[in-house]
Amino acid sequence: MNKKKSPLKVLVADDHPVIVVALAEMIGTALGAGNVVVDSVSDGDSLLRELATNQPDCLILDLYMPGRFKSVSLAREVITKKPKIKVIVYTGLELPCLALSVIEMGVQGFVCKSSDSRTVIKALFAVMLGKNFVDPAIDIVSARSHPWYQLSLGQQAVVLAIARGESVQAIAIDSSRSYKTISTHKYNAMRKLGLKSNDEVAYYLEQIGLLHLIE
Repeated sequence: MNKKKSPLKVLVADDHPVIVVALAEMIGTALGAGNVVVDSVSDGDSLLRELATNQPDCLILDLYMPGRFKSVSLAREVITKKPKIKVIVYTGLELPCLALSVIEMGVQGFVCKSSDSRTVIKALFAVMLGKNFVDPAIDIVSARSHPWYQLSLGQQAVVLAIARGESVQAIAIDSSRSYKTISTHKYNAMRKLGLKSNDEVAYYLEQIGLLHLIE
């Protein structure tokens, strides 16, 4: 006699009850009764406590929930502690650079909340087959050609340090590079990004979905 296959375990992490209920209904309908178990948590701290004792097959994660860990740092914490879990970021932010960043970090799926409800189901099937899935609404190609990704690693490092409030002199000391080298990196990076002052840097990173890089 064939052993009955265990149901797929899906954990939805979102602080909006309406979204949780809708996702649970969609997933249950798509996979069929008895083939899936959907649980939920509503904040980052509850998520980490849940993962300490239970391991779902797939996590559908809203990046912006209450809790100690927020945004991409929460996804990073999950991937670090539970690398076998398939993670789908489910977000209201339609930002190609953010999508590319989390996929490169190890998240398997990225879905926009504004997309057709069937998109998250397609993502679920894809990631459980070991594939990455990015919402068709997100143009990953445009992210790869974004000015941020045209900067050298040295230029990116200088921009991130500036966003953290560091001076050119402090960056030079911390990186054991000359003041002139850091100044040149800063000048070239700011020119490529179209920025005129240090005060614009953090806001710029936030607007393209990369503010988490300064953490």
